[in-house]
Amino acid sequence: MSKLDNEEQKIYDMLSQINVDSSKIAQRVRTELNKRDTKTPVKSHKPWMRSTVAAIVLSMFLVVGATAAVLGNFEWFMKKFNPNFGKIIEPIEVYCEEQGIRMEVIGAQKYDNRAVVYLSLKDITGQNRLTERTDFRDGFNVKMSERTKKNIIGKRDASVIGYGWKQKMLYFDEATNTAYYEFNITTDIDMPLADPLELGSSRIYFDKTEYEEEPINIPLISIKDTDTVSINESQIWGGGGESDNIWSGRDTKVLLPGNYASMPHGNKNQWISNIGIIDGKLHVQIGKIFNKEFGPNDPSIDLKDQDGNLIPYDYSLVLFTDEKNKFLDIERNDYSDAMYKYEEFIFPLNKKDLSKYTLCYTGTVHTGVEGNWKVVANLSDSSRNIITWAEDISIEGYVLEYMTLNPLGLQAMGTYEGENCYISDAVVKIETVDGIIQLEGGGGSQDSENHSFSASWDIDEPLEVDKVKAIIINDTRIPIN
Repeated sequence: MSKLDNEEQKIYDMLSQINVDSSKIAQRVRTELNKRDTKTPVKSHKPWMRSTVAAIVLSMFLVVGATAAVLGNFEWFMKKFNPNFGKIIEPIEVYCEEQGIRMEVIGAQKYDNRAVVYLSLKDITGQNRLTERTDFRDGFNVKMSERTKKNIIGKRDASVIGYGWKQKMLYFDEATNTAYYEFNITTDIDMPLADPLELGSSRIYFDKTEYEEEPINIPLISIKDTDTVSINESQIWGGGGESDNIWSGRDTKVLLPGNYASMPHGNKNQWISNIGIIDGKLHVQIGKIFNKEFGPNDPSIDLKDQDGNLIPYDYSLVLFTDEKNKFLDIERNDYSDAMYKYEEFIFPLNKKDLSKYTLCYTGTVHTGVEGNWKVVANLSDSSRNIITWAEDISIEGYVLEYMTLNPLGLQAMGTYEGENCYISDAVVKIETVDGIIQLEGGGGSQDSENHSFSASWDIDEPLEVDKVKAIIINDTRIPIN
């Protein structure tokens, strides 16, 4: 796209707000060009008529081009945002639509087990559900492939092989309800990204609303002793505060699950299950339908006295039940057996004090939608921009068995001594013909049983691999062969 001056940019931006059904343009153009006046011989058609039609056709395609820019036109995107990794990105411009949300991969580049992707989300329903807080969270996913047996590196538990990513929202366009993102993706070396690159999401989080110390309209003066049930240690799945000292090794009395009152912002998926006094202490039990992605999260319940002072709970217990509200046992069940989740908060108050206190709710409510967004991007071969080290290199208790360097950073795999692995904290620099570039620790994974690791270090802008002379890890210089 040529460089625009201020007036051209204004015109371009106005055209970008126009929506056109491009599917009908081709037929309309053919119809206009093939019209014939039955009273006028073809040879008598004036030249200006066809020129006018051509001008109309050109204006139509200008509008279509502007609309395409709104949808993620590659050149428009690169000019508008000038992203850090723009000069290595290939245009993709493919999208999928699910639940009224269009996910488009505008451009991307992949180097074996690393990739940078520019994508957008757009609400095409007109409901403007996307916000500046729209996020993929754990719904984002990428497809990986397994190396052939002869190329498998090291001995590692397959369960620890995974991927991670850094996500940054570049811009949110309120007028078109479109969010633009940069993703920097890294997989473990043994599981490179699939070819072609395939990514997507199983859910999209639109927004979240946070509530802090919001009063719950339940008069505590009427609270009394209530039905309880005894559970053993293996039926308690977790908790907060000093719960370990309370229930460890003996049976514990908890409230019988019920439906005492509605919960602020619970949307019928979360409720006050029961309230009562057990052994002189106030117990407040909340319930929710387990494994609901959207709606209220697991809140905290606290108390406030008549002067507004916050009184936190002493401890809490986490319990799970099946569809019949039978408590699950951690030794015989897993999370897939759970239908309901309960958390019981215990306060050091007795009946005589309750009239002076108010229950308070602190939590977050998420909105979003589930679906199956998936986009496949065909990219050119980038192997020439990857430098590989396959020999063992020992550095301060670590053995680097395999390393790769590409324009997105450094990846290393190997083994470590001792109980803990801190290789991601290593100071990594790249020595180039133009000077020294320091990388940032990007994370990784480790297998404590086999004492093996996979770690990565990132860079802020593309590295010119052909200018690299060596990598330096904690002052150990490793030259390019």
